[in-house]
Amino acid sequence: MDFRRIKIIFILTFAALNIYLLSVLLEKNATTLSFGSESTTLNIEEAMKADDISFPTLSTDQEKIPLLKTDKGASLETDQSKLVNQTTVFEDGVLFSTLSEPIPLEIDVEDLTIVDRTPITDFILQGNVLYGAEYSFLTYLPLKRQLVYAQVANSIPIGDSTGSITFNLDPDYEVISYEQTFAGVAEVQGSSRTVISQKRAVEALYLNNQVPANSTVRMVQLTYYRTLSLSDMDIYSPMWYIEIEIENAPVEIRRVDALTGSIITTSSVSLPSAEAQIKVKTTNSSALLMEEEESTETDNALD
Repeated sequence: MDFRRIKIIFILTFAALNIYLLSVLLEKNATTLSFGSESTTLNIEEAMKADDISFPTLSTDQEKIPLLKTDKGASLETDQSKLVNQTTVFEDGVLFSTLSEPIPLEIDVEDLTIVDRTPITDFILQGNVLYGAEYSFLTYLPLKRQLVYAQVANSIPIGDSTGSITFNLDPDYEVISYEQTFAGVAEVQGSSRTVISQKRAVEALYLNNQVPANSTVRMVQLTYYRTLSLSDMDIYSPMWYIEIEIENAPVEIRRVDALTGSIITTSSVSLPSAEAQIKVKTTNSSALLMEEEESTETDNALD
């Protein structure tokens, strides 16, 4: 009996069997991982619906977006002297302006939405706002009575307040003042990078307890935010700007890093509005002071 030949046959047989079993196991694991990924996504959506969280149809597309570099050469502080029919003060990178003549807006009284933004658009484009052509409308915050415009760079708005104009409305829904920041002239830096999808950004917020129950995700916008600030330039990275609406409460703004999916917890700019408004008032004419006092009395009466 040729035991050597029998031994070789057994070895080859067991080797073939092990290869077959290994291939079956790998195929099973691959199927399980794929199913698990889809199942997890589905479970997150179901969990959000169970918490009475409403959200729009969220895209799963992953775009490629480059970083940006901005030049700090242009200065709001230097150019504020060009503005007329408004009183301005510059502090900590923010230009505060009080208008000599309020700008009335048409409002839908039922849901407090703005029917027509044309008066604001005209005001910006007619040279009443520095570098106004570089900004576009981003959002309206009804309970705060604020219209927010964002500086656009590489066809994408800057969503972290370092390049924005916030128009403030009085109780009659007339624009009376604004705060402006300017990021500088922007240019693409390096090659494009793949960002996470809208869907993944909202899921990241939910999994980190950043989307409360009984709320509505009303906007998911791809924007930029400042990640590095130097003396002569800033670097900007892609970010998902997400608004969450809760009934009878101000809109909550959440930000997610579009490259890593991490939650951005701090705002890039802190606006010292109260102190700056005091400085603006002290430099206003007596007529403007009277208008401000009348507006304050109206607020108190409504309260």
